[in-house]
Amino acid sequence: MEARKRFMEEVTKLWPVAKGSVRKYNRKCTKKGDCEKCRLGEGHPVWEMTYYKDGKQKSKHVATAHIEEVKKALENGRRLEEFLVVFGLEYIDELKKK
Repeated sequence: MEARKRFMEEVTKLWPVAKGSVRKYNRKCTKKGDCEKCRLGEGHPVWEMTYYKDGKQKSKHVATAHIEEVKKALENGRRLEEFLVVFGLEYIDELKKK
């Protein structure tokens, strides 16, 4: 099956892979009155990945140092979903030729 071979070749290029979305928001820190940014109402930037598991929305903190890698994984996840459609259709076409 040609579709399977091509699918496997493309999928192996997609690591890292993840499904969800990321958002950035500002949050107050735990320093009690000692943080100027929090005192001014600015807070500190925090990244969070949101995803669904068992039908429930969940979220996980993402360190700022890792955000670009996580964004790449999410982009690869979207590409994987596209491949499932494309190669699924090719598979159906191959079945028709049998």
